Amino acid sequence: MDRETLKYWLALNMVVGVGRTLFHRLVQRLGSPQAVFSASRNDLLGIQGIGDKVVGEIKRFDVDSSAERELRLAEKEGVRILTLESEEYSPLLKSIYDPPPILYIKGKPLNSITLPLAVVGTRTPSEYGKLVAERLCLKLASAGFSIISGLARGIDTLAHKAALSAGADTIAVFGCGLGHTYPPENINLRKQIAEQGAILSEFPVFMRPDRNNFPARNRILSGLALGTVVVEAAEKSGALITADFALEQGREVFAVPGNVTSPKSKGTNSLIKSGAKLVDSAEAVLEELLPALGESLKAKVATEEPKVKLDNDEEKKIFSLLSLESRHIDNLIENSNLSPAQVSATLLQLELRGLVRQLSGKMYISNCGDEHN
Repeated sequence: MDRETLKYWLALNMVVGVGRTLFHRLVQRLGSPQAVFSASRNDLLGIQGIGDKVVGEIKRFDVDSSAERELRLAEKEGVRILTLESEEYSPLLKSIYDPPPILYIKGKPLNSITLPLAVVGTRTPSEYGKLVAERLCLKLASAGFSIISGLARGIDTLAHKAALSAGADTIAVFGCGLGHTYPPENINLRKQIAEQGAILSEFPVFMRPDRNNFPARNRILSGLALGTVVVEAAEKSGALITADFALEQGREVFAVPGNVTSPKSKGTNSLIKSGAKLVDSAEAVLEELLPALGESLKAKVATEEPKVKLDNDEEKKIFSLLSLESRHIDNLIENSNLSPAQVSATLLQLELRGLVRQLSGKMYISNCGDEHN
């Protein structure tokens, strides 16, 4: 698309009062964004959903000044601008109701991302949620999935990091313009994602984060993906909004079951009761989305994750007591029939090898589930 045509796409997307639905209706009726700005007031008023105020905004909008400024800002930030007519635009996203007319992207071409899967969840995950998210995303990324999430704190951050560590593609969908990073502490993660995958947004380059932007962000997140996995979510959360969008878009929804007494699991457990696919392993996702490829991908997952090697009986005994649920050191001493000194020394060795993680209050949790011998 030439620069002049792109300016009109940008301009119409920036006009106050022209949302996605009206944008599509205007272009469908008049033929192109440029034709919208050339149309008479009467022609514009004849289109459903438009009023005098929006017509006035269109007529007053300075296309050359405002759109040219946005183009320069995008170029300065190293950001590409896609329209619905761009070859790179995601076919999955294009197929949803009212897809975003404009996408800002930095990183790999969007149409080069294979097997996209959204992974979302709470910003304050439990240790169980953290471990499940890390392990699940690592396996799925190793099996060939591209992990899509929203760069938020918590599960989103863990999902992106797991994909990066597996050497897989990952996409971060922003709830602000790409001229900002939210949350700000994820600036380095943002850079890694842009290098190994892509970051994208539908918002103008320097639009600030706003709570009203995030439902729109979640809609794109689910629209880009074959399915959405919810790891941990409360009854009312952005992750459940993403799941609702996925269902509206005809995409698969997966949920990780959680502790029935935990508020962080009420949303995911409710999704399962409502018909979401229960996810207790990466294979559950593979079987649902890729039944034809499931066996070969499952074999790949199995070969890429070696069993844990334990050196002695003390390590085997302690490791057998640890699972996805954390245990206090006193509980390990009581149930292992080992002395406090033996338990402490064994836990230290397991920690040094990355097999066990110490939490606050002398609580311990396995990093590897029951995959040991």
